[in-house]
Amino acid sequence: MADIVVVGAGSAGCLLANRLSADPSIKVVLLEAGGPDRNPLTRVPLLAGLVYYLKSINWNYRTEPDPGLNGRSLVWPRGKVLGGSSTINGMMYMRGHRRDYDDWRQQGLTGWGYADLLPYFKAFERNLSHPEDDFYHGRSGELPTETARGANPLYRPWLEAAKVAGFPENHDHNGPEQEGLGFYDFNIERGRRVTAATAFLSPIAHRPNLEIVTGAEVSALTIENGRCTGVTYRAGGETHVVKARCEVALCGGAINSPALLQRSGIGDAALLNSLGIDVVRHVPEVGRNLQDHLGVYLHWQCLQPVTLYRVFRPDVAVRAVLQALLFGTGVGAAVPLEAGGFLRTRPELDIPDIHVTFVPGLSLAATRAGQRRHGFLTNFYLLRPKSRGHLAIRSRDPAEPPVIVPGYLSDDADIAAMRDGVRLIRRLVEQAPLDAYRGREIAPGPSVTSDVAIDTWIRDTSGTTFHPVGTCRMGTDDASVVDGALKLRGIESLRVVDASVMPAMIGGNTSVPTMMIAEKAADMMLGRPPRPRAEEPATPGLAPARSAAA
Repeated sequence: MADIVVVGAGSAGCLLANRLSADPSIKVVLLEAGGPDRNPLTRVPLLAGLVYYLKSINWNYRTEPDPGLNGRSLVWPRGKVLGGSSTINGMMYMRGHRRDYDDWRQQGLTGWGYADLLPYFKAFERNLSHPEDDFYHGRSGELPTETARGANPLYRPWLEAAKVAGFPENHDHNGPEQEGLGFYDFNIERGRRVTAATAFLSPIAHRPNLEIVTGAEVSALTIENGRCTGVTYRAGGETHVVKARCEVALCGGAINSPALLQRSGIGDAALLNSLGIDVVRHVPEVGRNLQDHLGVYLHWQCLQPVTLYRVFRPDVAVRAVLQALLFGTGVGAAVPLEAGGFLRTRPELDIPDIHVTFVPGLSLAATRAGQRRHGFLTNFYLLRPKSRGHLAIRSRDPAEPPVIVPGYLSDDADIAAMRDGVRLIRRLVEQAPLDAYRGREIAPGPSVTSDVAIDTWIRDTSGTTFHPVGTCRMGTDDASVVDGALKLRGIESLRVVDASVMPAMIGGNTSVPTMMIAEKAADMMLGRPPRPRAEEPATPGLAPARSAAA
């Protein structure tokens, strides 16, 4: 018997369990389908692009063939391990744009505006790189963040090229203004990845009122007389039931949380009836409103041998990994995407619509396709896609993955914006500071210039950037899945606390905003009043329209 059961130990669940169990009178049980993270490769920042696909710590989801991607099916990695996807992601510390949260507030979600949420972001942040700015950054939280060092010699010419092209400079995308290009902040400390588990669980795992159960695959919620009283899960080949005196919090993420609700009889009645599942509550929006960031990679040959290709030699790679693991130094101690930022593709936009990142090397896909040479890439993704998808379980069996239909590029506005983004990136890379490094364009290729050709290339090559959200939408309307307190409508003692509650995609990476949601949820679950709003000393002006494509 627990007071509160937390399902899922990812970015939200680890922080939530930490905050709830800080009260010694509250018994917390944290259930995680995966196991402890014992793979040393996840600690090495350089390997961020590889650990996404480690099957031993991954749910290994795959989407349905998508018409918007010319029938392609994509792998959707999700972390199945203590720490969840924070164990396999790119470690970027990014909150999103203030407008994202102010839009939530304007929709009637009181307490979810930027000024309301900034104190929650700061609560768990331990910023090591912006000592001059205490208004926007936290100093005493558990999650360390530091600005990339940018040691590779290609980063600065790329940033200089951006300035020549007219794009603003910005080395703090979580400060007063998001727009502009510079070096990112990462959840890295002493050259090693910091996950939600290492930040929020490891220091408090000894608490007598916190029980962490790994290898626990939750099959269903227990609903009695309209109240969630516990969960059923399998671990060690046996079925277990854990009861919750007070509440159950779902922190499974944008795929697993709606799937668990559907298996428990909460979802679209037609779907549930077709699978022989008793309908507990008809909530058609469970699994709908699915959104993700779709990105593309533009590649160039590099004329000088200064890229990450030199690390591909087995002896060099092993040495880099060992140096990072043992000493936290060297090329292995840095994520291979340290510079970038947020830009507008059209001058009439008042906030950025694409997230741009530079990598001093070629992508894994390009390498597999035979491009074994020195090269570099610039990738971007569309920040707020208008396209929507959905997901649904195939059966009541939790071992069977759900049907995932992303709906990428189903709205024509998205393909038009991405086309503008391709032209913007080309303009940036064509500037003089990169002349000594820029070789032939590998992809899309110099012949891909027309609207039709660019659109075809985007549909043929674009991919997920691993940010699914929205499938248990928070809102004030009766159709929304959860209310502003994250409580499931029509079911008592059940909350959803993860990226699935986001009403709309935020303009940036999703791991840190998910932690913020958990920080706020903990206060609500503990009966605390909202934290004082962070009223800014002055409203920052919008960056000039020069960041838009010419």
